[in-house]
Amino acid sequence: FGSNKTKALIQENQLLQQQLVQMERKMNDLHSVVNTISDQGDHLRLMVDLPSLGEETRKAGTGGALIESEFDVASDNTSLLLQSTQQLLTRLTGEVKVQQQSYEQVVKQLEFNKAYFTAMPAIKPMPGFYSRQEFGMRVHPVLGIKKPHEGIDIVNDVGTQVAATGDGIVQMAGHSGGGFGFVVVINHSFGFQTIYAHLSKILVREGQHVKRGDLIARSGKSGLVSGPHLHYEVRRNGVCQNPMDYFFDDVTIQEYRKQITAEESLKK
Repeated sequence: FGSNKTKALIQENQLLQQQLVQMERKMNDLHSVVNTISDQGDHLRLMVDLPSLGEETRKAGTGGALIESEFDVASDNTSLLLQSTQQLLTRLTGEVKVQQQSYEQVVKQLEFNKAYFTAMPAIKPMPGFYSRQEFGMRVHPVLGIKKPHEGIDIVNDVGTQVAATGDGIVQMAGHSGGGFGFVVVINHSFGFQTIYAHLSKILVREGQHVKRGDLIARSGKSGLVSGPHLHYEVRRNGVCQNPMDYFFDDVTIQEYRKQITAEESLKK
């Protein structure tokens, strides 16, 4: 009595076991993919200046033992398959969640980096010669006494174009009332500030937004100087930095403008 139904249930159980085995195999394959994504995610984190997650963080929240009584109704073989499958599913769910949070951090850091790099004074403000020994203590060329030199002097003819070295807002544009002569001061985000002194002509106004590469002034010899040059300073949170740490001689203003213009045209 009921033998047909029993046979059907046995066949159904065998089929379910086969499907469980196939599912476990596919989930193992998926786990390999997740591991590959994790490795790529660590590479992306390093590229945006975030620490790699590490094995412990990757596996965080994926542990925990299963309660065997959940599968008491199944045969021993089926119970083991169900436990193995559920453990693998729990592990995958946890690792995928960790990777989702990691990629959200990467996107957030990337947006931060874009804004940070835009504000950073990252190009040479004017073509010309400068000495690598000028930052720090030196003998003042006019006064003849030792004084701290908080920037560098870039030497070129009067009227040479001076460009903003990063995006920001003009804080001051006028005569300094002192040895700097005519000066432009730009406040950038993230605590950066740049100063351009001894100018002959100022081409921006206070409160004006400027972008890196924008023409802001022309060099001169106003103020206490021995000859025409641009005095250029970089400050971070009020502390003077060596400007040479923030630009490369092989990136000229003209080349920078040309590339930026080309990229903007492509976006349109």
